[in-house]
Amino acid sequence: MSFTRLPYISFFLQEVNIPGINVPALTQDTPFVNAPIPGNKLTYEALTMTFAVDEGLWTWTSVSDWLKGIGIPESFQEYKNLSLQQRLQMASAKPQYSDGTLAILSNKNNPILTINFTDLFPESLSGIQLSTKVDATTIITATASFRFTMMQINRNV
Repeated sequence: MSFTRLPYISFFLQEVNIPGINVPALTQDTPFVNAPIPGNKLTYEALTMTFAVDEGLWTWTSVSDWLKGIGIPESFQEYKNLSLQQRLQMASAKPQYSDGTLAILSNKNNPILTINFTDLFPESLSGIQLSTKVDATTIITATASFRFTMMQINRNV
């Protein structure tokens, strides 16, 4: 999984889902029964990923800063920083969004399927559980959930 906005995440990613898709049914009124008919708008489930939290917390804080910039919890400066981050990391007219690509690999690590996500933005970020009861080799993880506008699947075979 690679994001144009989160370069640190790719190396630390441990789990990611392929979001489900549904088309909610509409109802057509008839004199005898309300008949379900196919809907006309796709709804995507959230893209959820679990990643290792690095020693400097770069992976976690990069998503946290993005969320703060969208939500503007403390000041308008945090939203302005989205444009600054955009100039430093990528070229995009919409700094609150990012595009992403999930590559599904074969048993020989060749990409057989790529899923392109358009206009991703973070919806939630889990906390980090720290403990002195576990040994030093235990990997600390966090989970982030993203929403997006479109998902396009491409076969590479």
